[in-house]
Amino acid sequence: MQSGELGVTEIWKQYDWQFHQALVSACGSGLLMQTHAAVFEKYLRYQMISLGFRGDVAVDEHRRLLDCALQRDARSAQAILDTHVEGGLRHALAANELP
Repeated sequence: MQSGELGVTEIWKQYDWQFHQALVSACGSGLLMQTHAAVFEKYLRYQMISLGFRGDVAVDEHRRLLDCALQRDARSAQAILDTHVEGGLRHALAANELP
């Protein structure tokens, strides 16, 4: 995706979902897991219709989230996740702005 290969969008979306689901899975709450899966599925469906890859910004956010998870740094992970989700939403909305 970073090199402009758009034919792998479906695979990237699958891995993105799996990455976020793996992070949430450590919570131990079935209800939270179900809620996350439902919300993320709707977001991905919208994303597939409206836009593509956010590039290096999203890659960096994922790397930092992984580092926080491995270090068990929930406070930093939450701040990064807030930025990540908001950035994804801004990107999605900008892709659908009318001229």
